Amino acid sequence: MIRTFYAFALVVLLTGVRTAVAQVEDPQLSMYMYNPVYYNPAAAGSEGVSRLQLVQRTQYVGYTPTITSDGGAQSTQLISFNMPLAGIKSGIGIYAFNDRIGPITNQTVQAAYAYRLALKSGTLALGVQAGFYSKGYDYGQLRPGEPADPLIPTGQISQARPDFGAGVYYNTTDYWIGVSMKHINQASYVLGTDRSVNPLSRNAFLTAGYRLGIGYDIDVQPSVLVQYSTVGGVTSSNVSLNLVGTYANRIWAGVGYRWQDALTATAGINLLRDNSLRLGGAFDFVIGGTQIKSATSYEILLAYAFPALDSRKKPIVRTPRFRY
Repeated sequence: MIRTFYAFALVVLLTGVRTAVAQVEDPQLSMYMYNPVYYNPAAAGSEGVSRLQLVQRTQYVGYTPTITSDGGAQSTQLISFNMPLAGIKSGIGIYAFNDRIGPITNQTVQAAYAYRLALKSGTLALGVQAGFYSKGYDYGQLRPGEPADPLIPTGQISQARPDFGAGVYYNTTDYWIGVSMKHINQASYVLGTDRSVNPLSRNAFLTAGYRLGIGYDIDVQPSVLVQYSTVGGVTSSNVSLNLVGTYANRIWAGVGYRWQDALTATAGINLLRDNSLRLGGAFDFVIGGTQIKSATSYEILLAYAFPALDSRKKPIVRTPRFRY
């Protein structure tokens, strides 16, 4: 199985990196390996713990587009929660994000369900997600060449539409691989005029990684993320590679590369006695398309894993006054 995984990942890489890469419609994350449910609903519950997580990403810091506001850089906030339901061989999750770049705003709330089937060496999960995806545009921030042009709409407008996705995810104690697709129903939006129909394009994702122990306290984890746009094809897709090393299951650091876009560095620490509090950060140094991008991006992650529920029944306590 592990040889099949490496062969599949290599084929995807060789077929997906032919030309310059543009960002797909969904926000990209440098610490994708710590956000499995965002990329694949079938990953809900795969960590074996209930985890609440917050991510803040600012991309291309200082970028100034042709709009009136000073903050043109893309800014993304993501909150997610997922938990296993071992009693019914399932996992559930939910995530929401707010993504803004210049006058454009994308927001979504998605609920995920995964059915987890135990196999001989791992777990195979089938997942679906459903929610609402909102797109908005603030025409008041534009700086048109001809002010008061009647063809340019004014004011703010936003629309929300149902949105669906699905995925397959297989994981063991040593590695994982998953394939998913977002925006299966391709919801359409009309922002401004009847001619400006803007559909959500289907985006496919491949996530895979391997955990390798190289010492008593040191683990190394290579991983890959492929984001493929079914509309733009290879030229509108991207590939990210990452290598993270962890010491004593507490301190971690890594380096990565997003194809023809950026070099990344990640670092973090697991806090509290049970390592339940995770704090991490990522820094991107842009090396591709610098004529239209600013040089840096950064990302901050904060997560907490809730203690496992004690399934044992509480003993009955009898007193002269009450019983519980």
